[in-house]
Amino acid sequence: MSLLKQFWEFLLKLLAFIVALFRYLLGLKKRARCACPNPPPLKKPDPFLYCQYFLMALGYPVTWDNPDIFVFEGLVLVDPHQLKANTQYTVVARVWNSSVFVPVIHLNVAFFYLSFGMGTQSHAIGTSWTDLGVKGLADCPAYASIYWTTPATLGHYCIQVLLEPPDDSNWLNNLGQRNIFVTQPQSPAVFSFSVGNHVGPRVRNVRFTIDAYTIPPLLACDDRRAGIDRTRAVSKVAPSVPEGWTVVLTPGSLQLAQGEEQQVQAEITPPPGFSGSMPINVTGWDANGPVGGVTLTVEVP
Repeated sequence: MSLLKQFWEFLLKLLAFIVALFRYLLGLKKRARCACPNPPPLKKPDPFLYCQYFLMALGYPVTWDNPDIFVFEGLVLVDPHQLKANTQYTVVARVWNSSVFVPVIHLNVAFFYLSFGMGTQSHAIGTSWTDLGVKGLADCPAYASIYWTTPATLGHYCIQVLLEPPDDSNWLNNLGQRNIFVTQPQSPAVFSFSVGNHVGPRVRNVRFTIDAYTIPPLLACDDRRAGIDRTRAVSKVAPSVPEGWTVVLTPGSLQLAQGEEQQVQAEITPPPGFSGSMPINVTGWDANGPVGGVTLTVEVP
């Protein structure tokens, strides 16, 4: 019996070998089997621009003078809050990619404008597109632009840019906003901006924080050889308003019903003898997080 059993097992193995040989010759493949509990992750692009809300969620201070949003009149770079009514401008967005593997072909870039302030009503300008390469190549960063004719009403406006890729490894860093108001003090410098509630039916209680954060300049590559750390500031503590400066917000907090907007006035007084430029960031917060913010820049000749 033992011999017969061994002979039978040999015949089965021989038959299995012949079947496998014929399958191989006919180009038939065995069904893929993966014993790995976690399949390898897919490589995805990560288009982004300077995104205040994402950085604040990570605990970092921000400026509302977005370094990736520009406004041109013809070929001249202009201040987006000193715009003329009913005039055509070109809004430009600089877009980056943190992926070194996957580019973004035909990346949609949507442009909006808002009244100067926080949480105000958004109005569409239009959508443009650009091809974005991978990190480290010449086509990263890429630039998207669109023509915008300002409203007939003269005023200060904020620009928003939203990236709309077909796929993304991080959907939280796609919205950037540029809010900046520059003026010279007239004992004191007086600014006004709107704060609105256009996000839901509940009352929005808004409080404000004030700081003097700016994006530190990136040192030249040559400085690295001298042993100087080229990393920009990574501190999560925003510098406070310098000693001698006075910032008064009126009102100091708000309670907004649905669809309501209120004006806030900021009076900023520099110390005696100050000369130069000082940015002051005012950020609004409610129970769910940041509402938005403005950068108020005082310039003294």
